[in-house]
Amino acid sequence: MFNGRTNYIHNTFTRAAFLIYNSGVALAFAAAAHAQTVLAPAYPATPEFGSEKAIGAVIWTHGHSNEVEDSKSSTPPYVWNLHQGGWDTYRFDRMRDGDTLPESTRRLVEEINKLKQDGYRSVALAGQSFGAFIALMAADESNKIEAVIATAPAAFGNFSEYYDSWRLNATRLYPLLERIQTAKVVLFFFHGDDFDPGGRGDASSNALARRGVPFAVFDQPRGLTEHWAAGTEQFAQRCGGYLTGFLNNSLTPSDGVECQDGAGPPGPPGPVILPAPQASVGRLER
Repeated sequence: MFNGRTNYIHNTFTRAAFLIYNSGVALAFAAAAHAQTVLAPAYPATPEFGSEKAIGAVIWTHGHSNEVEDSKSSTPPYVWNLHQGGWDTYRFDRMRDGDTLPESTRRLVEEINKLKQDGYRSVALAGQSFGAFIALMAADESNKIEAVIATAPAAFGNFSEYYDSWRLNATRLYPLLERIQTAKVVLFFFHGDDFDPGGRGDASSNALARRGVPFAVFDQPRGLTEHWAAGTEQFAQRCGGYLTGFLNNSLTPSDGVECQDGAGPPGPPGPVILPAPQASVGRLER
């Protein structure tokens, strides 16, 4: 039987143990809340040019799924065109736990700063879906980004499953485009995209025009349909050359121009695997 003194000691140790345990749990949750990210070569088997010889570095960032790891999806074939055009190409891979717009944007900006410190004269971003939003947000945060290629930007779900937040894919996009600091921007919206509330082409053009920086908007280009159209060989063949010229400043981006049909350079090594259908479900950001 405990006396008063023993009860006091017992309760003190119990509270201390509880605090230590909960501190450990809190730290574990805090660690999980931070995005686990890796910047890796897009084509590990292909030698890089290096910061002295490359025109610059391109970082491609994938979408987000609540069910599967989108970081396992293949790099879209058009990124190979950019490599063939003289750019070192990287992937910004993120584990889905802790992958939020603010945290992943912060990590991406850190990677951009490292590449600049490594001597790359130019850093450009490319992104698909949730990754397109991250790329655009990074261009809002940093003035060290040369250009952004954003395909099917979406971070608030689709019509079928996230109807209450789906329109935010439009209303959160326009002010973001107006805030981008210095980067030129090319946007792609595809017909039949369940994440697209519609009407984003004209509204995005108006938002970008107010910045006075070169841009291009491809609104429902012919023959390219659904959310993952930019991940296809057809997109690379039609638009890979244009995007390379866009980054290399060998053409002047203009709203409404058409990507050209053509064979393009040889494709990337290895098979092209599109993300699983579940990968189209983005984490809601409010």
